[in-house]
Amino acid sequence: MMTAVVLEQLAANREQLRTLEPARRSPQLLDDHTVGRIKQVFGEQRDDMWLWVETGERWQAQDLNAVVAAKVDQYVEAFAASNTVILALADELAAGTIEKTLAKSDLELGVETVVAAVSRAANPFPDATLVQVRHPLTEDDKDETSWPWLPGVVLGMVAPGRWEIVVIDDRLVEGLDADGDPVYPVCHRAAGAIRLR
Repeated sequence: MMTAVVLEQLAANREQLRTLEPARRSPQLLDDHTVGRIKQVFGEQRDDMWLWVETGERWQAQDLNAVVAAKVDQYVEAFAASNTVILALADELAAGTIEKTLAKSDLELGVETVVAAVSRAANPFPDATLVQVRHPLTEDDKDETSWPWLPGVVLGMVAPGRWEIVVIDDRLVEGLDADGDPVYPVCHRAAGAIRLR
């Protein structure tokens, strides 16, 4: 019962993260009110996190087997971590809302545009960029031309013209980490095997 409730909340937080991710590349898509509301709702969730921890501890005090007790801990920790990530992303997005963009002078916007263009030319796939990447669905598939385009996130540039990417596709989950989050494969790809989402 407790695990199902926490998993439902964790899934809702992960869905909120998926909804906010595109705004990371274009924060001006959001307004101050929307970002403020996100910060308010998830700030309240953070402030109430002690209730989840305490409820988890009470649940574990019952006669649970070790596996279920460990899952309760993992799910509550993953839930808390997802809340922290959402609030950090909201803080990041608050700096670039449409109101902040409209308040800038033409000169400021022009300089930012030129700097961004130069940066993109040097590294077209900056860290945390949402991309599609060619990746096999099975280890046996060696024909790179037949690999499907799968969603991923750039972890960083590892060499000139090569990027490290985590491939986020539930068919490729390799297990769960200590927080109960799925572990996805990481690959290195050249620009020809990557495209922006």
